[in-house]
Amino acid sequence: MVEDLHVAGMLQNRRLARHVADASFAEFRRQVQYKSAWHGGRVITADRWFPSSKTCSGCGAVKAKLLLSERTYQCDGCGLVLDQEVNAARNLAAYGRRQIAGSGPEIPNGRGADRKTGPSRQAGVKRQPGTRKRGQTGTVLAQAGTAT
Repeated sequence: MVEDLHVAGMLQNRRLARHVADASFAEFRRQVQYKSAWHGGRVITADRWFPSSKTCSGCGAVKAKLLLSERTYQCDGCGLVLDQEVNAARNLAAYGRRQIAGSGPEIPNGRGADRKTGPSRQAGVKRQPGTRKRGQTGTVLAQAGTAT
């Protein structure tokens, strides 16, 4: 889950410009998308206008204005008091769950069933081409007398 931020606008702010430029948001996003695709996952992008910081994660009320200097989020509706970043993270997690729920069934593990082979199960064996005999399936049972 990533947010689509207006980085060019943040670079206009003299106080933030150097820190925003050092963060390399575009490279970070590219790496997240690349690695998610590599491992069979997907990246959900929240719209830049989604009010993740201004929305109460408890009741859903949206504040009209929230200063950067306010590090604690206080909801006027339900009285929730929470760190601003934790509140935004909860809102983004809920946004991601809504996006996944609207896209159809989701597999718990994007790559399928990655499980370790148990000690009593067959283990896969790599063989050289042309060495397989008739009836062999590419797995071998644990040898008698070897530790398992």
